[in-house]
Amino acid sequence: MLTHIHIRDFAIIEELALDLEPGMSALTGETGAGKSILVDALGLVLGDRADSASVRHGASRAEIVASFDLRQSRRAVDWLIEHDLDAGDECILRRIVARDGRSKAYINGSPATLQDLKDLGEMLVDLHGQHEHQSLLHREVQRELLDAFADNGTRLARVSEAYQHWRRLHERLESLSAEGGAREARVELLRFQANELQALALKPGEIEELNEEHARLAHAGRLLGVAQVAHQVLYESEEQSVDSLLAHQIHALESVVDLDPALREPLELLSNAQIQLREAADGLQRYAERLELDPQRLQWVEQRLAEAHDLARKHRVDPAELPVHLERLQEELAALDGAEYDLDALKAELERADGLQRYAERLELDPQRL
Repeated sequence: MLTHIHIRDFAIIEELALDLEPGMSALTGETGAGKSILVDALGLVLGDRADSASVRHGASRAEIVASFDLRQSRRAVDWLIEHDLDAGDECILRRIVARDGRSKAYINGSPATLQDLKDLGEMLVDLHGQHEHQSLLHREVQRELLDAFADNGTRLARVSEAYQHWRRLHERLESLSAEGGAREARVELLRFQANELQALALKPGEIEELNEEHARLAHAGRLLGVAQVAHQVLYESEEQSVDSLLAHQIHALESVVDLDPALREPLELLSNAQIQLREAADGLQRYAERLELDPQRLQWVEQRLAEAHDLARKHRVDPAELPVHLERLQEELAALDGAEYDLDALKAELERADGLQRYAERLELDPQRL
């Protein structure tokens, strides 16, 4: 419904604002009063062709703005949504015509073409006598009126929903059939890649553990020698170990600490140091006893690391990411092997939906026009 029209510098009108209320409105007046100018202005904002003669003498441009209430115009709302121009229950059309004949059009503040104005305007206004705005001449409107009279709303909705479902299935089937070869090739590649990663069976965090073990096994001789020498120097030296030297100094301080209490703090620190030294020596001894020279284990670790690095280069990922990469491959493979890509199931569902055409024929409806 037209709710407001604003005209500026059009024909002989300098400025006019008109609000329209629900119900019947009539514009009356003598010949030449300007009634047809208002209709021409409305036609212009609905997409009629314009020329510089429509601009008021002395003005640089003419401007017409029309506002519509869309609550009773579902087709117009759908059209605006489809063209990303919707603004709720109101629609504002604006047309500007310059003195040189050029014009601009806007729908809800966004630039639009004259064809857009014409297409939308035919859903909003009937200007009888201006055939391009007589919606009754359009077959779509005629069908809507007939269906409304016959109360076909429920049947139309059912057929429309069934047709949309059938169309989606048909498009999906065509798409899958077209990409079938590429999908099968992708599935085979994913299976091969997943199988070789599963054969490696690399666990999360295993690469870090293998690198640590390799460093230890590759340098086991050096590590063992350093640990043994350190233990001997700290605790078991036949000449003079650090522990024996420390024990001697602790004994000397204990013999004189009663003479000067200031020596108690150094004595306590040396006693604690002796305890920590002996714990370190025990730890070094246990480490040396536990450390083994195992060439076979070293060879196995090096082989496993080499296999992991080879697959990582092949798949273009970091070796530590191989377990996560395997999960991604398996997820994609499951998606491509899922029901969504089952052509047989899709064909069966499409065959069940094919009854739509027979249903529409019984109702004498054309589902492609719904």
